[in-house]
Amino acid sequence: MRTLMPASALPALRFPEGDAPFFDPAPPPVLLPAPPPAYPVREISPRGLAALALELYLAGSVCLDDYLLLGFPAELHPAYDRTIGALTGQPARPDAPRDMIREWETRLYERQTSDAPLPELTARARRTLALLRWLERPEIGKP
Repeated sequence: MRTLMPASALPALRFPEGDAPFFDPAPPPVLLPAPPPAYPVREISPRGLAALALELYLAGSVCLDDYLLLGFPAELHPAYDRTIGALTGQPARPDAPRDMIREWETRLYERQTSDAPLPELTARARRTLALLRWLERPEIGKP
């Protein structure tokens, strides 16, 4: 059976003056791209989300389809209080911050457990939720 010597027991390598080791540690690259910022999607208003979606679209970070999913929250529609608000009993609060990820998780769950689930709406909710999670933690990679 063979045993290995600990690294501390090996003699230190010395290089003659002017010689460099074969694997010279390279300095880190100077021009690394800035990490994408994390956005506060757990405390953002529908109006703030619409503004953020437009900003991301104009910067080229999201495509047109993703912008259309994020950039037009229902509460910004002028007839919200007469339609959806009348059905739910909740008036529009487009400037009230809220946890958009939790809100879309709830919507996705409701659409999946509905008596008549609509696959297109479920897929749209799933995509919106994936985009919101990406905005919260961009290091996980764009969906």
